[in-house]
Amino acid sequence: MGIAYHKKTSTKYVQYTLRIEESILDKIKSIAGKEDLSINEVVNQSLQFAINDYEKNNNKGSK
Repeated sequence: MGIAYHKKTSTKYVQYTLRIEESILDKIKSIAGKEDLSINEVVNQSLQFAINDYEKNNNKGSK
């Protein structure tokens, strides 16, 4: 099972500084290289996936 990363166009970005564990950043860099994406795009897509998963799992009982 692979991770599908897609390049996005015309997205508004906001600069924000944060600290990332070195081992996680190493993995992000590896994925970025393999998928021919920027580190920024890998981070954004990974965070979006996590947010979608969080919302999906926390909205199960609200319907």
